[in-house]
Order: sequence, then structure tokens, then C-alpha cells
Amino acid sequence: MFWLTLPALAAVIYWICREQALQANLDLEKDGVLLLPNCQPEEVLALLPEGYEFLDYRYSITGCALSTFHRDVTSSPYVFKSQHPIYTLICYGSKGEMLSVVPGSHRHTPFVWNTAKTINSEQAESVLFHCDILHAGVISRDSSRQAVQFKIAHKDDLHLLTELQGIDVNKQESNSVPLFYEWLCRKLSLMFPFLINHVFTRYLQKQDESLLNRFLLTVFGRSFYNR
Repeated sequence: MFWLTLPALAAVIYWICREQALQANLDLEKDGVLLLPNCQPEEVLALLPEGYEFLDYRYSITGCALSTFHRDVTSSPYVFKSQHPIYTLICYGSKGEMLSVVPGSHRHTPFVWNTAKTINSEQAESVLFHCDILHAGVISRDSSRQAVQFKIAHKDDLHLLTELQGIDVNKQESNSVPLFYEWLCRKLSLMFPFLINHVFTRYLQKQDESLLNRFLLTVFGRSFYNR
């Protein structure tokens, strides 16, 4: 019986872990993702209902990408039980493949049932998405790669996000993580999003020297999980 289940298990793993180039347009309400031709704050806010505003938050990453799949749990409507959706805006300053997203995954938090789609710079200059969307930067060895992240929330929910206010970070990271190891972590994070987002991430975000924190940062190879 065990050997009979192996092909089915392999097929499920393949289906969960596959990533495809995005071919269709995405809708912010249905898919949780919207592709934008520029990164103008006024134009972004004009696409949202009245009452939304940018947080005093900016997080820039240069040199590589956070390539493990994750949800933005520090601004997650699922975690904070917000009245309205909370959004992340990422503006890219480089060409090529930018971001992989799992459309509709904000409706299945903390799990995932759909497959990942990859967005490239020919389709958009920036990406607006619901903070519970499962997403990951593409694996990159481009030292000039740059992504700048902003947060957008409704004024009724700003009191939930006070810890993010005032953050202005410029992170510069190397591409020292072995390629196969980075690929493996990426696929595991796509298979087990609950563990990554709702068990490990709270430790990865801590600025401490605990054994568990240092171990997890070593495993995932990136320091910019931290605030």
C-alpha cells in the first residue's frame, strides 16, 4: 500500500511546489494582488477605498531577495483581526523577474491551495498585494537588484500597526547562500507556510542572541526577517 501512495504523494508535492510565469491579469479583491505601471503614492491610494493611507514605513533591500515564501505577518489582517485589508506595496528598481505570488492565498490563511505565479518587470514596475498573500522574491544573483517596500492601511486599523510606524531601513545583503540550499528552503516554505509564518517568523524577527534565533537565522540565511 505504501508504494502505491508514493506516486500520488509525489504528484501532490509537485503541484504544490511548481511555479509558473504569470500569464493573466490579477484583481486586487479576488486575487489579492494588483500589478502597477509605476510607484506613485497618490495613484496607488486612488485605487483604494477612502480612508487608506501610507504608514511611516519604508524597507529597502539591495543585492538579493527574500526568496522563501512568506506572508507579511507583522501587518497581517489574519493575525491582527483588522477591520479592513492591509496592503504591502513593493517598488522595484531593477529588471527581470521580480516576485512570485500565490493568487487568492489571502483567502486561505494560514494555508495555501493554489500555485505560485512569477511576475517580471515587463508586466509591472511595482506590485500591490494583500498582506496575507503568500509571496517570495525570486532567487537572484544580481547585486544591483533593489526592492523598496511600503505599507498601506485604513485609518481605522492604524492603532494595530504602531510597531511598524517610524521604520526606515536600508538593507544590503550578499548572495552568499548556496543556490541549491536557497532553492530547497524556498520549496519547503511553499509546502509548509503555516510553520514558516506562524511558528518560526516571530523568532526570526527578534533582534536577540538567543540560541533558537541564531539557529533559525542560520537555517534561512537572511537577516532581514528582522525589523
